[in-house]
Amino acid sequence: MIDNDMKKKLPIGIDDFCKIQTEGFYYVDKTAMIRDLLNAWGK
Repeated sequence: MIDNDMKKKLPIGIDDFCKIQTEGFYYVDKTAMIRDLLNAWGK
C-alpha cells in the first residue's frame, strides 16, 4: 500500500513549472508528440 504522503498530485490549473517540480506534482513531457502532430496536420 502506498502512503498518501508519497502520492504525487495532478497539476490541474498550475502552469508554473518551478512549482510543479518543487511541490511534487506529476509532469509528462509531450515534446516528442509535436512531430506526430505536425506530420498529421491538414489531411
